[in-house]
Formats: sequence, structure tokens, C-alpha cells
Amino acid sequence: MNRFVYLDNNATTKISASIKEKLQPYLDLQYGNPSSLYGHGVKIKKEIVKARQNCADLLNCKPENLIFTSGGSESNCSAFNSAVNQFPNKNKIITTKVEHSSILEYCKILEKKGYEIVYLDVDENCNINLKQLEQEIDEKTCLVSIQFANNEVGTILLTKEVVSKVEKLKQKFDFLFHVDGVQGLGKFKIDVDDLNADFLSCSGHKIHCPKGIGLLYIKDTKNYIPLIAGHQEFGLRGGTENVLGIIALGESCNYINNNFNEIHEKIVETHNYLEEQLSMIKGLKINCKDVERIPNTTSLTFDDISSNQLMFKLDEVGICVSTGSACNSESSEPSYVLTSMGIKNPQNTIRVSIDENTTIGQIDYFIENLKNILKGE
Repeated sequence: MNRFVYLDNNATTKISASIKEKLQPYLDLQYGNPSSLYGHGVKIKKEIVKARQNCADLLNCKPENLIFTSGGSESNCSAFNSAVNQFPNKNKIITTKVEHSSILEYCKILEKKGYEIVYLDVDENCNINLKQLEQEIDEKTCLVSIQFANNEVGTILLTKEVVSKVEKLKQKFDFLFHVDGVQGLGKFKIDVDDLNADFLSCSGHKIHCPKGIGLLYIKDTKNYIPLIAGHQEFGLRGGTENVLGIIALGESCNYINNNFNEIHEKIVETHNYLEEQLSMIKGLKINCKDVERIPNTTSLTFDDISSNQLMFKLDEVGICVSTGSACNSESSEPSYVLTSMGIKNPQNTIRVSIDENTTIGQIDYFIENLKNILKGE
């Protein structure tokens, strides 16, 4: 019988055992609505307050600057919605060609409304064109949105140089800065002050929480304009709170905050071993190998086998990898991230993404089967 080896953690992660244990009482007994005034509801409200504080501690911000959302996509769109409404007399947005699809699709909607969207170029390593960034930002700009790290190739887009450049330009031009931090949370120590971000988006299911919970940091809540109206979340995001998701996210953030160095070391050690083994296999290239990346992600382009063919062959032996972003898996077109980077044969590229629970034995199983497939066995 084939083993099961999951190497697609950038798409989603397994819910941790500690979180499942933490959530059990809220499935059975503590099911109250946090807005209720009786004790059953008040108790749940206190747990939400605690969870928000745990998230704030991880990001080094005040809890009142965080709202819970349904996920990274809602957080991204909420930031965009607020920015364009805060600056009704500005109609220019700067982003990159390799952002998450939720941002690119929202930009298409804004383009139809007359907004000018500038999509920054990236090079073969997925690094931003800093000169283009500086040239494009002007008095018409209401928002600059740059992802912390790319979900397909792992490159850190938000380098110190980029942050510094944006900070200087913000002093000259009045605009807001949004960071999509979905792929960075838990893999890097993210400090909103260091990023100088007005908005930061995060997602729970990338850090071992259930799907359907996200987080949005808002620097200036007084001027924030909600995407979903209602009294919950300080009046910044309506709708009955996702109690299970919120408690899970708070638990996960607390665990990461208390064990970050250990988690990071495990991932780095396993990832280094993975790429050492891959470097000895002919007929493939590790993309973005020499630039700073999130420490769990490897993008591979093969000479003579398509990504779909390889993915299905690996699936036959119980190994899960992806051909790119899970949000674009139904598209037959090559990845827009890879084509924007100028990667040759993007249709021959897969993504391998590990987590702290990935073992050396699982990597060996992947490498062994990969070699067999490339040999035609």
C-alpha cells in the first residue's frame, strides 16, 4: 500500500491536534452567540477577546487594530475597498503581476470603474522592479499592494529595500500600503511596524486552522470603511463571529509566537535536505534558488515532463504536490506567476511546500518516486 505524503502546505495545512482538542468544547457545550448578553454568550465573547490578543501579540500590534474575516481573500478585498473609498479623488493603484488572484480579480473590477491599475514587473527570481515602483507612484495613487511572499515560488517580495522605498514615497505622496501576508505568517516573524503597513492580510488555514477564518490588520481604524457592515468587530466587519475559526486562529498564533524558533529550525532543516537531494537529479531546475524565500517552498521546472503528468503520477503513489496556486488549479493556462517571471516551460513546473511536520523519511519517499518517474519506471 502506498504511503500518504502531503507536500502542498501552501495550498492548505492539516488542522493541528492541539487545535482540534481546543475546539471540542465549542462544538458540544459552548456554542453561544458572542453578542448575547447572558453568561453563555459572554463566556464566548471573552474567548474571542483572548484569541484576538494572541493574534496581536504575534504581529506586534494592538488587538483593536485586528478584525477577523472569512479568510485571506476577504481581507485583501476589504483593504482595497476601504482604500478606494477613503480616497475618492484618487484613481490609481499599484500592485504586482504575481499577486494572489483575489487581488488581481478585484483590480479587474476597479478597472471597469475607471481606475488605473499598474502591475509592477518582476524578474526571473520574482523580484519587484524597484525603479518602476518609484516611477509609478504619484499624487493620483490611493493604494500600493505588495505580497509579503509569493505563494508559488516562495520569493520574499517585501524586501527591506521595497519597504524602505514605499516608506519614503508615502512621506511624499498620501496613499495607503497593503501587504498580503498570507504566505508569510508562521514562516517569518512579521511585525506590522517594521513593514510600515496600513493593512496586513492573513489566513488561518495556512497555519493549521480550519478553513474560513482570516485576519486583517488595520492601522487607522477611524477612517476604515467596512466591506461588510454590522456591529461586530468594533463595527468594522459585520456578521456573527466564526467562533470556532477565531479560537483556532488565536490558539495557532499563540503556539507560533511561543515556539517560532523551533518551528523555523525544523522547516529549514527539512527544506535544505529536500533541495540538496533535488540538486543531484538531472533534468530539473530549482527556481529562485539564490534569492531569499520563505523556508518551506520549492518551485521545480522539468526538462521533459509536464507538471500535470508528473503531479498525477506522484498522486498514484500517494504524494501530493501542486502545479501552482490552488486558487487557479482549474485553469488550463500556464501559471501567470511563472509567465510573468519569464520561466521557460512553465507548463513543466510543480510546487513542493512542506511544514514543520514533514519528515526526512517523507522527503526520501518523494525523491525515490520522483527519480523513478523521471526514469520512466
